[in-house]
Amino acid sequence: MKQRYYELDAIRGIAALMVVLFHYTVRYGQIYGYSVDPAFTFELGQYGVLLFFMVSGFVIFLTLDKTDYSVDFIASRFSRLYPAYWFSVIVTFLVVYHFSLPGREVSLQTALLNLTMIQKWLRVGNVDGVYWTLTVELSFYLIMYVLFITKQIKRIDAIAFIWLCIIIGSKFLEDNNIVQIHWFLKLLLLLENGNLFIAGIMFYKIMHRGSYSNYVVLLITLLAEYYLHGKTVYLVGGYFFLFFLFSKGLLVFLSVRPLVYLGTISYSLYLIHQNIGFVIIRNLESNGMMNPFSIIIIPVGVSITIAALMQAYIEKPSLSFMRNSWKKSNIRERLTNK
Repeated sequence: MKQRYYELDAIRGIAALMVVLFHYTVRYGQIYGYSVDPAFTFELGQYGVLLFFMVSGFVIFLTLDKTDYSVDFIASRFSRLYPAYWFSVIVTFLVVYHFSLPGREVSLQTALLNLTMIQKWLRVGNVDGVYWTLTVELSFYLIMYVLFITKQIKRIDAIAFIWLCIIIGSKFLEDNNIVQIHWFLKLLLLLENGNLFIAGIMFYKIMHRGSYSNYVVLLITLLAEYYLHGKTVYLVGGYFFLFFLFSKGLLVFLSVRPLVYLGTISYSLYLIHQNIGFVIIRNLESNGMMNPFSIIIIPVGVSITIAALMQAYIEKPSLSFMRNSWKKSNIRERLTNK
């Protein structure tokens, strides 16, 4: 089985850049207003997270397909997510605290609770608004972990169909005022975004040992997107086409060094860019350095630089250290020898 898909790195990098450009060219203006309008606006970028969810569906199923022990999955996800996240929470909190960002400051207690990454489950605010997707990701990991330890992964097609029925059914029940579903249940079962994770899983299966049922489930995920969110179905349909080309090996042209590298640093870039970028834009404005291009180029450049340093000195070393330590640990040996 292929160990790394460079096209997927490129897709992840594109998704991250979409989100970054949306925040700097649109979202900042919605919150604070621009004294000088940016050179362009990129409203489509707000939907980059939908592409992230599909990528996660693909990658997590790939990870589980190569995993023998459930504890290894937990160790793998923890080492991948938390070190860079902890660094981002601390740095973002300190930057916002020192330079001020009206409406974005949080208490030290909130910042500490953010370190758990489950602040949304705890109904606690985020140090940075982009962190909302991380609790969604954790919900997906939990669902897949349960399926793995109960040995139900092999029935993923049938489970995906039932899951989609629950997603669509819950929307119908709420829209018709038949029942009000609790917010925590919505988050835990991914009743608003689960179809995208399922789509990523189906594309993985199509790529490796696909069947007609995978295409049927994909069609239902697209119908679910239309029912849940309306017009986003057209963009998601475009993402489906992108993944279809990827599954057929037709996106090799994306495996160019800049895009692949952008994908490599995409997690750190996503975590670090928003509030720190907003602080940079506000300071450019207060120092009379605002022009249509500096609004974009300077915060993008700074964010990519920080992300590159994070990947080189936080993500990569911690990932290597934690995974090597885990493989040699007595705890793992005891748990996997049961």
